[in-house]
Amino acid sequence: MKKLYSLFALGAVLFAACSDNASQISGSTSVPNMENNLMPNTPVLCSVMGVTDSLEAIEKGCIWSPEMWSRTSGYRVRTGFDNGTNTSGIWTWHVEQGYYNSVSIEWPGTATAEYDSMALADVIDKCGGSLCGKVVYEPIENKVDSAAAYVKSNGRAYVEFYFAGKDASGNIEDADVSAMQGICVEYSGNVAKLELLPNDSIVDLLNVFSYTVSLRPPVDKDDDSLSESKELCFPWNQFGLTASLAGYEKMPKWVFVPIENVVAHLKGVRFYFHFSETNTNFNIISIGRYHLANSPTTNLHPVNETCAPIAVLETFCECDYSEEKAFSHIAFWNYLNFADKKYNAENDSVPLSDPSKKCLKSTLDSLSALHAEKSADDVSRPCDNPQPLRFACADGTESESLEYAEIQEEFSKMVESLGGVATATDSLFEYCMSLNN
Repeated sequence: MKKLYSLFALGAVLFAACSDNASQISGSTSVPNMENNLMPNTPVLCSVMGVTDSLEAIEKGCIWSPEMWSRTSGYRVRTGFDNGTNTSGIWTWHVEQGYYNSVSIEWPGTATAEYDSMALADVIDKCGGSLCGKVVYEPIENKVDSAAAYVKSNGRAYVEFYFAGKDASGNIEDADVSAMQGICVEYSGNVAKLELLPNDSIVDLLNVFSYTVSLRPPVDKDDDSLSESKELCFPWNQFGLTASLAGYEKMPKWVFVPIENVVAHLKGVRFYFHFSETNTNFNIISIGRYHLANSPTTNLHPVNETCAPIAVLETFCECDYSEEKAFSHIAFWNYLNFADKKYNAENDSVPLSDPSKKCLKSTLDSLSALHAEKSADDVSRPCDNPQPLRFACADGTESESLEYAEIQEEFSKMVESLGGVATATDSLFEYCMSLNN
C-alpha cells in the first residue's frame, strides 16, 4: 500500500532551488531606510552614504540598521535579508479573477504590476508613506445565478512583501527569517489574513495547505471600526495550517512541513483582502520584527515547575477552543481520515467494485461539504487578550503554560463528547468497501 505522508521527501527538497517565472529584476531608484529627520551631529545612515557592508560602515563611521516597512521607509527597505541585487523589501500586488465576479484594486495614484520599487511609488506618496487602496468586486452579469452567493468570493486580491528579493535570473529567493522570531503588522481596513510564502519546494509539499493567521475584525464590529488602525504581533508558531476549499481532492497528497522549516526558507508574506460589498478599503502601515525579549515575564505559570520563564514563545486565544471550533475540528479530521483511506484503497492492488467507488466518492463529497459548512462558522480572528502558550526557560528548556494545558484538556474532552474523530468515518469506509457488484 502506498505511503502518503512521507517526511523523508522533506529533507531532499528543502534546499532545492526554487523557480519563479516572474519578470526580470529591477532595482530601487530610491534610497532605502533613509530617515527624513537626521540631525547633523548624529551618525548618518549607511544607505545615505552608499555604504553596502559592515566593514565600510565602520570605516566611514555611519550606521546601518535593517528594518521592515513603515511610513518613513520610502518605496523599499533594507530588510537585512537582501541577496545582493538590491531588490529586497519591495511590494507587489495581484488579483485573481473569480468565475462569478471580476476583481480589481483602485489605487489612489498610478500603480503598475512590475517588480520594482517605483511601481507603487505614487501610491505610497499619496497614502502618506503607507500602502492603501480599495478592492472592488463586481458580479459578472451573465453568470449570476443561485450558486453565485456561495462562490462570489472566489476571486481574490492581495499584496505581497518580499524579504530577500530576486536573484540575477529574476527568481524570487527565500531567506532564513527565524531570527525575526515572528512578525508585527499595523493596518486598517478589511484585511482578511496574513499568509507566509515559503519557497516552491515547500509549497509543493504542503499542496493545498498554507500557514496563515487571521486579521479579520470580529463579526460584531461595524464598518466604522475598519477605519481604526491596529497593530498585531504574531510569533511564528502562531501561524496555523489552513487549506484551500478548491483543492480538497488533493489533500491526501500533502506532507506536513513544520513551521520552523517554513520560516527558514521564506520568500515573504501575503496580505489577503476580505470580500465585502460595503467596505473593501485597506491601509498597510507597518511590518516589524517580533521581539520575544519584549514579552512580559511576570505572572507566568509554566507546567514545568523548574522553569524560570524568560520569554513567551507562543500564545493562544481562548476563543479558539469553543464548541464551534470543536465541530470544525471534527469535520476537518474526519474528512482527512476518510480521504486518506479512499486514496489508499484506490491505489491498492485489489481493484474496487463500481458500487464501492461511487460510495467512496459520494461520502467524501458529503464530508467535504460538512467541513465547508462547519469551517464557515469557525473563522479565526485575533483576540484582544492572547494568553501564553509556551515559554522559553532560563536553563534553555521550554515549557507549556498551565492555562494552555488546562484548556487543551477541556477541548479534547469536548471533541470526544461531540462524537470524537475518525470513529464515524471508519464505519463509513468499511460500509463502502463491503459493497460489491
